[in-house]
Amino acid sequence: MITIVSGKGSPGGTTTLAALAAAWPAPVLLADCDPAGGDLAPGWLSQWLVAGTIRADRGVLSHATATRHATAGDPAALLEHVQPVPPARHVGLLAGLTSPGQHSAISAAGWTRLTASLAAFRTPAGRPADALVDVGRFGAATPWPLLLAADVVLLAVRPTPRHVLAARPVLAELAERIVPERLGLAVCATSPPGAHEVRAALGRAVAVALPADERTAAVLSDGNDAGAVPRRSPLLRTARRAARRLHGTYHNYTPAELRVPAPRASVDVLTGASR
Repeated sequence: MITIVSGKGSPGGTTTLAALAAAWPAPVLLADCDPAGGDLAPGWLSQWLVAGTIRADRGVLSHATATRHATAGDPAALLEHVQPVPPARHVGLLAGLTSPGQHSAISAAGWTRLTASLAAFRTPAGRPADALVDVGRFGAATPWPLLLAADVVLLAVRPTPRHVLAARPVLAELAERIVPERLGLAVCATSPPGAHEVRAALGRAVAVALPADERTAAVLSDGNDAGAVPRRSPLLRTARRAARRLHGTYHNYTPAELRVPAPRASVDVLTGASR
């Protein structure tokens, strides 16, 4: 489970996570867990949301409502709230909240149940699926269970003084509860020198550094071209390398994992096949 969090100024964390999901080399669950309201479906998948193919009422909130009497997270139950992503069939979407006011309906216990379900999630074919989680801008409402349980937490930042300054207090607070080995940077719209400067300024390793690519960024943030990411774009090529590296580092399938029977499911999401 990889969780991305942003500081001030919209540094591009959601676009970065969408790019990683589109490029992920295996089945992956994309969870929009921003307590202020999600941007993944209204952004990358906006045309599918308008057409009704993606449902805004099926995701984080519906899961919290359906499991409100449960005492623990159930990965099998989570499948009922995951939707296929038409532009990337290996991706399943857990749609986010549609307004900040819905956050009160989740509760700390709801985020904890969701975290447990995400950490142990499997495809309908029974294969373990990685989870990419967007918790949005860091603040008082940030769901800490999704940070503390992550294999790696990435702070999104752009290579500008304003974004670097905004990242410093966030990094300091994250570092109080997250060990250094699990805390890194996602540098957005950058160049190799820009990523190096951000690393030097913040003193953290850069796990993901994506180049400036306005056309592809518009697909992922505004749903241009029905969300179909140009396969030869610089952003997707770089995201593909980063995704393979992250997947290979943090999730090694074992024979025991692959023998686990598939849970029953009524939705057709995540094929279970590697890309």
